[in-house]
Amino acid sequence: MTKHKHILLFISILYLSLSACGLHKSKAQEVRVRREYRYQVNLRQLVQDQLLIELETPTIQEEEVVFYIPRIVPGIYGYMDFGDRVSSFVALNDKGETLPVQRLDKGRWKISMAQQLHFLRYRVDDGWENFNGGFVDGRFRSAESSFTENKAFVINHNSLFGYFEGKTQLPFKINIEKPERFFGATTLPLQQSSEYRDEFRAPSYRDLVDNPILYAQADTAMLRIGNTQVLVAAYSDAGAKLAGELAGNIKPLLENQRLYLGGKLPVERYAFLIYHARGNDPGYVGDGLEHATSTLCLMYSQLDEDLLKDYIYRIASHEFFHIVTPLNIHAEEIEQYNFYQPKLSRHLWLYEGMTEYATMHMPVKQGLIRIPEFARTISQKAKEASGYDPELSLTELSVHAVDKPDQYYNVYLKGALVNLCLDILLREKSKGKMGAAELMQALSEKYGPNRPFKDDELFDVIAALSFPEIRDFFRRHVEGHEALPLDKCLEKAGFTYNSDNHSVKPVKQPSLEQLQVRQWWLGRTD
Repeated sequence: MTKHKHILLFISILYLSLSACGLHKSKAQEVRVRREYRYQVNLRQLVQDQLLIELETPTIQEEEVVFYIPRIVPGIYGYMDFGDRVSSFVALNDKGETLPVQRLDKGRWKISMAQQLHFLRYRVDDGWENFNGGFVDGRFRSAESSFTENKAFVINHNSLFGYFEGKTQLPFKINIEKPERFFGATTLPLQQSSEYRDEFRAPSYRDLVDNPILYAQADTAMLRIGNTQVLVAAYSDAGAKLAGELAGNIKPLLENQRLYLGGKLPVERYAFLIYHARGNDPGYVGDGLEHATSTLCLMYSQLDEDLLKDYIYRIASHEFFHIVTPLNIHAEEIEQYNFYQPKLSRHLWLYEGMTEYATMHMPVKQGLIRIPEFARTISQKAKEASGYDPELSLTELSVHAVDKPDQYYNVYLKGALVNLCLDILLREKSKGKMGAAELMQALSEKYGPNRPFKDDELFDVIAALSFPEIRDFFRRHVEGHEALPLDKCLEKAGFTYNSDNHSVKPVKQPSLEQLQVRQWWLGRTD
């Protein structure tokens, strides 16, 4: 072999060796790069009613990073500062050495030397011990967690698990060690489960927060509503089994809601998570928070089957309709929700107003109630709405809902009446072919769970999908604060509206034109 050949052979071997080293280094680097949050919590180890939260962090590239626990979550309109339940916060590298941490406020921690960050550990207290009617501090218990050792755990992830600034779109893995014979009721995807351990995954922080868990000994019932599996899971501190009776009570309601929405529901699974605490007072106190595919219901009452059925029926009649909006129809402000300082959408008239309208319209449309009873419901909404600021537009209220808690409830009142007028106007102009329900279907097809609309374009989009005149209706009565033309809209369907006492009544001898609009609107004329 010549000298040149020796040199070429040496260069080739050196090149291959370097390539192999480079490949090995690349694989090692890939192993070290962590691209998800890996949380661990043990429900069997409560210490002074606190849970230890452990996080194997995603890889951090920055020198400093801020860790957040939310101040607020979708569906509530007041800052709750969930981070004020957190203590003993420690950041560690992969050798278990502590890193510098500065607590910026109740829910933010700045971590230095963050490129070395590997673990976080902290303790979390629950938000309430016993759900009852005695609290007046304005906190939404249904957005907080509760720990009752060996009895029940209400897990709202926003109060236990946090996220790093700019990294809410990374996936989350949640490992939960659970007490013996406990079942975790949720719509959060379950990856693995054994007698003492569950592993859940969520594609983002938004998805994680949107799926609370009720842990208790199993009391469940399953309903099949069209194409959707509906789980009813319950816990009562009285030890009673409730799920079967409650499920049987709401099944006809959900079936009618399915028919009202066109026969096919936009979700494959849904869950009602029900926590009941015994009380001695007559009546009940309830607190509920809707999510895309579940509702958490808290109730304080006597162990009275009729009270429980009434409360869950009322909750289900509204919250189940949220599978349409904001699940399928929502703005970018909701899709890219800021859990610390959110920019709120202008469209609570849609998210809550349309949902509340469907709740009052479905029973008459499906023949569950008669027209005079429906008229009384309209009258009550109008009467209550008259007590709110008439100069505050619904879009302005929506954007500033956190700052106007005394006006917020009007989205369920005036918001429902806006959609009532919209429904009648659409029915009249389309000769019965389009109403509020068909508009929602058209918007669902245009957008969907992962395609949000631009907040300032929705009114124009609705006008393009329906009629140009509808844009002026929104401009005057939703963006503006002109009084709703409730009397004129109801007159089209053969009803009278007295603005002095807010009474609504069907006219005794409606015209053929009025009867036709009523038929299009209510599906009946009697």
